Amino acid sequence: MIRPPGQDYISSVRIRRRVRELGRSIRRFYKNRPLTVVALLKGSVFFVVDLLRHLEPSTEVEFWTVSSYRGTRSTGRLHGLKSCRGNFRGRDVLLIDDILDSGLTLAHTRSHAKRLGARQVEVCVLLNKKRKRVRTVSARWVGFHIT
Repeated sequence: MIRPPGQDYISSVRIRRRVRELGRSIRRFYKNRPLTVVALLKGSVFFVVDLLRHLEPSTEVEFWTVSSYRGTRSTGRLHGLKSCRGNFRGRDVLLIDDILDSGLTLAHTRSHAKRLGARQVEVCVLLNKKRKRVRTVSARWVGFHIT
């Protein structure tokens, strides 16, 4: 079915409900454990802000900038990882991105977080698009699977 321009594929109500569910699940998973959330910018900013409302107030947040995109297409190469050189030693890290498609960005940032000493690195994405995957990356938490 072709949708008219401007019509949502996933309604804002469904998105808000799903973000709340993801937040509850993440909160249970990390109960009584210090968590650092790494928001992958720029695409994830609104998703991260909404999700953080449902996590523990003590959750630490970092913002990293990295992309495999130029415009609307993946170049197959990563551009400009800009991260804080925070101490992740022994901490649980949750990478949050808006969409998991090629897997390049999340594979690279997961490795980077581990090099910074993270005890465990998990992934949460709003959208999972397996069709374009070139690197094997999985997300523990997925808002919606899309084609």
